[in-house]
Order: sequence, then C-alpha cells, then structure tokens
Amino acid sequence: MRWCGVLFILLFIPAGAAASESVRVPPGLFIMGHDGDSAAGPERHYMLGGFRIDRFEVTNGEFAAQFSGHVYPEGADEHPVSHVTWNEADAYCRSIGKRLPTEAEWEKAARGEDGRNFPWGNQERKRMPHPEFSGVVKRRPGTDKKDVSPYGVQDMAGSLWEWTADGGDEGKKFARGGLWNLHLDFKFSQTWEKIAIPPGEKFSFLGFRCAQ
Repeated sequence: MRWCGVLFILLFIPAGAAASESVRVPPGLFIMGHDGDSAAGPERHYMLGGFRIDRFEVTNGEFAAQFSGHVYPEGADEHPVSHVTWNEADAYCRSIGKRLPTEAEWEKAARGEDGRNFPWGNQERKRMPHPEFSGVVKRRPGTDKKDVSPYGVQDMAGSLWEWTADGGDEGKKFARGGLWNLHLDFKFSQTWEKIAIPPGEKFSFLGFRCAQ
C-alpha cells in the first residue's frame, strides 16, 4: 500500500511544477571558500561529484502549483518566489523529486573551477541590476543576460539570497547569492559569501532553487 501511495502522489504532481530546467555540473575539483572572509575561509580545493541544479530560481507560480496557500502579488507568477522558510523550500524541492543544493554544489555552480569571485568572472560590474532600493525582485528569471555562471546557471549574484541544504551553529541554515535589500552592491554577492539564517525566517529577498 505504501508504494501505491507514493505512485499516486507522483502521478498527480502538476505537470508544470517539475518543469524547471536544470543544468549538469560535472564532477571534479574546484576552488571553494576565500581566505579574506572568516565565514567562507579557508580557501581550498574541494572534490565534488557531478550533479544537476536548476538554471533559474523557483518562481511564485511553480511554488504555488505545489502549495496552493502561497500568496504573492498579482502578475508575479514568473518572478522568483520569496517569503519562504527553509522547511518550505526543502519540502518544495522534495515534492518534485529534487532537493536543496549543498553549499559546495551552489558555490561550484556559481564560480566554476577557476575560483572566480562572480559568476561572470572577477570584475565587479558597474551597472546594478535594480535601479531602486528594494529587496523584492520584480522581474522574470534570466532577464540579466550577464549574470550567468560557467555552467549556464543564471541569477546567482544579482537576485535573491538562496537557501542551501547545509547549516551551522544554533540550527541556522546557510544562504547564498545576491541580496538587494539593504544595498545595491555586487561586492556583497560574491560566489563564496554566505550568511546563516534561522530556518523559520521569511524575507522578501530570500528564495531558493533546487538540485538533484
């Protein structure tokens, strides 16, 4: 009966909910961490197996297809989902047969094997992706054509912080990526940066993507 129940659940997942495009990140060594940041250091070579990760952050529409109680502004179906706890993000990924990426997976997907500071290279971009003081990303994923990693993963610096599977002290979970709430500066969105957040918190600038 248990297997029948699992099959029933899988058959009735909405067709569009599991349609997020993913990209393959090959196995091998990459440079992880940064010596100039006590939270991210030390810089080291890290061996990681191959995996897949979503090209874009999960959207409001995708999230609502699995959790009908999710409330978001009208017309924002294709905007990155935010205001979700770690447990909600984890549950969403599992509901479509995926999972949250580990810190190492997120970082390799963002920076490749050469230790770059930003998904596109080492040079900080002069033009900010958002023209105003805001933490809510009000645009479709992939709009910023330059915010692309070596593997083709998009919006890993100029969008939201993203939950990862890993955690630290006091039960907090690590988030990675861009933050457009208190500042509009790429130097706070480098590939090796992290922040520990209580898993029950919800922010307008905190979302996620899935891996497998």
